[in-house]
Amino acid sequence: MRFEIFGSVVLLGVVSVTSAPTRRQAAQMNVPVEVVATAGGGVPNTPLPSALSKSTLNDIQVANFLENLESAFFQAAVTNITAWGTTRFPDDTLNIIRRVAAQEQVHVATFEAILTHFGTPVIPPCQYQFPVSDTASFLKLAQIITSVGIGAVINLAASTSIADPALIQNLASTVTNEARQDAFFRQAALGLVPNPTPQDTQISAIWALNLALPFVVPNSCPLFPEVPIFPTMTVVAPTGNSTGHNGTITFSTTAGVSGNLFIAWINQANLPTFTPAARTLVAGQLTSSIPPGMGGMAFAALVNQTTAKDVATLTTMTLAGPATVQIS
Repeated sequence: MRFEIFGSVVLLGVVSVTSAPTRRQAAQMNVPVEVVATAGGGVPNTPLPSALSKSTLNDIQVANFLENLESAFFQAAVTNITAWGTTRFPDDTLNIIRRVAAQEQVHVATFEAILTHFGTPVIPPCQYQFPVSDTASFLKLAQIITSVGIGAVINLAASTSIADPALIQNLASTVTNEARQDAFFRQAALGLVPNPTPQDTQISAIWALNLALPFVVPNSCPLFPEVPIFPTMTVVAPTGNSTGHNGTITFSTTAGVSGNLFIAWINQANLPTFTPAARTLVAGQLTSSIPPGMGGMAFAALVNQTTAKDVATLTTMTLAGPATVQIS
């Protein structure tokens, strides 16, 4: 099955408008008053710039897609956790999830307001499937989904800082909110420190969309052009809430590749790191080593060369993955 998701085509030029209503005015009909109250605020009311590049609007469509998934995940969680209960977790867990769900609705409306203002199609939600059956499995998956979202927004901020710096305030304030959410999930679900590293990790929009695909019901997305879809790669061992900072790691992949292979690692604001990958006697499995100096959430992909100096170049070299790897 091949999925096609919005975000692959980089277009040239700019889109401009003749007036600049505030973001709140553009989106106020999409965010109920009670959601704004629960979230602690609504769509930013600062004026939009007079023009945005097509490449930035394309990236915002990708963000819209990812925020739709997060919003659906957390809204469903409010109902499910009410039934599952929060035994063994902090007493205010359900109230925190309610707040997160409302904040994700605001994030969706914020990106939709920008797209609508510049006459660019909004990305409707898909149908989703999340492999969770209790509060513990929900919180664990929430931490992974939020880490992916953080990495994607950092990437969006990096690209817009060059083409459209007027959006940086909004993006920076969004990613810090996502990081606070992530800190709660790390501590509540995994028993890990909430702030494991001095920087979070940027991933490309293509990587983020590939990581989101397992949660999307096939053929359920109303609007999407193509992006490269890679064979999957997941961690088999070690098991548990984190891998630790060193040792052997085993991946399973659906990629049928040969030759010299490597695992490419992205973590924090560092250059990619590469470790040799060796096939095991189990079909589809590869072993490698966890490089030193990493922490928190890392991302790993299968490649056959070690020349990439940034995540954008690494994305073009990806043979399988990426995989999320909780180091600490």
